[in-house]
Amino acid sequence: MTLSPDEPSLGPGCSVENSQIGRYVRLADGTRLAHSTFGDYSYTDRFCDIANARIGKFVNIASYVRIGPTDHPMERASQHHMLYRCASYWPEEPDHAPFFAHRRARIAEVGHDAWLGHNVVIRP
Repeated sequence: MTLSPDEPSLGPGCSVENSQIGRYVRLADGTRLAHSTFGDYSYTDRFCDIANARIGKFVNIASYVRIGPTDHPMERASQHHMLYRCASYWPEEPDHAPFFAHRRARIAEVGHDAWLGHNVVIRP
């Protein structure tokens, strides 16, 4: 596989949503990248889940790493989805936008030249 400065190399089943990807990047099979920036020369191995994150340059990410897992509403009496994913349960009710805005604002950061081993979880 030859990497490109212009287009990331995406393995089968990758998902990229609202993200900026640097030069010479490889996202391996099944990786999800959402609402994030991913620096030059960085790569993932298989089945990584990265959301609401800033990943530096030259970052090596092993398989099954999770960066920026989302929070549940710990301050509420219940953490069930129905309290913020309202439209899934009551179509006339919108999802709770302030909850999702707060969640997306919490950014997990990984600096330059880092190595993240298999199954690591990094929270904001």
